[in-house]
Amino acid sequence: MTALKGIRVLDLTHAHAGPICTLYMAAMGADVIKIEPKWGEMTRMFPPLVKGQSPYFLFLGRGKKGVTLDLKNPEGNDIFKELVKDADVVMENFSPGTMDRLGLGYDVLKEINPRIIYACISGFGHTGPWVNRRSFDPIAQAASGYMWLMKDAIAPDGPPLQAPEAIADTVPGFSALIGILAALVSRTETDRGQKVDVAQMDAMIGTMQSFSFWNIANMSFRTAGRTGRVGVSGLRETSDGYVMFALPPGRITDWFMELLGVEELTQEIVDKWVKERTTDDVVETLEKTGVPVAAVMDLDEVQACPQAKAREMFVKVNHPTMGEIIEPGFPIKFSETKGDISAPAPLLGEHNVEVYKRLLGYSEEKIEELRKKGVI
Repeated sequence: MTALKGIRVLDLTHAHAGPICTLYMAAMGADVIKIEPKWGEMTRMFPPLVKGQSPYFLFLGRGKKGVTLDLKNPEGNDIFKELVKDADVVMENFSPGTMDRLGLGYDVLKEINPRIIYACISGFGHTGPWVNRRSFDPIAQAASGYMWLMKDAIAPDGPPLQAPEAIADTVPGFSALIGILAALVSRTETDRGQKVDVAQMDAMIGTMQSFSFWNIANMSFRTAGRTGRVGVSGLRETSDGYVMFALPPGRITDWFMELLGVEELTQEIVDKWVKERTTDDVVETLEKTGVPVAAVMDLDEVQACPQAKAREMFVKVNHPTMGEIIEPGFPIKFSETKGDISAPAPLLGEHNVEVYKRLLGYSEEKIEELRKKGVI
């Protein structure tokens, strides 16, 4: 039994924001049908290619059934509409208006299936003066203020900085996931679907506490964290590496002061105490004291970490081309409906026969005919 068993998702997404959402739905048991153009979605070609496969697509495509379909072809367009009849969710992250131009916008699809949940992610949403602007993760980082906050936190006198991971794709992807799950719950009461419109810019703004600090105290969250006794916590260099620890005002800071035997904490005192010790010594001592602490680990160290192993946060994936590879595991630990994120990403069109047979009752001869005509 899985949490989303019986939920079928027609996944038209590409890049990162949409695929991370449907990746998690697949992990929770949804039947995710990844529908791609005949040449494949853009992430398949993200470098470097290893044995013709992109690490990016291998990460995001897991657990999905892969089919090809030309939505611009009238017959392909009709096939998609047939699929919608028995689907629960349509997920897309095209530029606003693209699905309408294809004749597959929400107003059309809800007439075909009033229970359909139509989820869309775009840079700036389907309303507002910026509705026609295109966006990827760095654009949303810039437009939401996140790049300015990166600069404010790391190098206030320098240029804005881009986060190294696609945070402005991932946060919107998870925002869409929350919206879809809420719409599924609402549908149990109303028996009707709805449109879930998520903008990258909106999703980033909605999770940034710095706006509250800025409007009320005229400073960012990071600046606030540097003030008072909290200011001595953070990143520190040990004799053989780095640690990060947190000292919120109150008893945790008092415990730390007792450990050091001082009445007042200064940067110099803390730096000296940490620098005289190895990373393992600092982590073990602060852990016993009750201070939140972690060594700064590289990616190999994280994968070898006993905590990550105990939580099954790295899983083996058997891919038909790559063989056995290691990918991040599913982070939500259900007591009854375990998630599984170990099924490999599909090859391009790998499940055409299986899906079109199972969902539409097509014969292998018909599927081959569609392939020859360039529909799939």
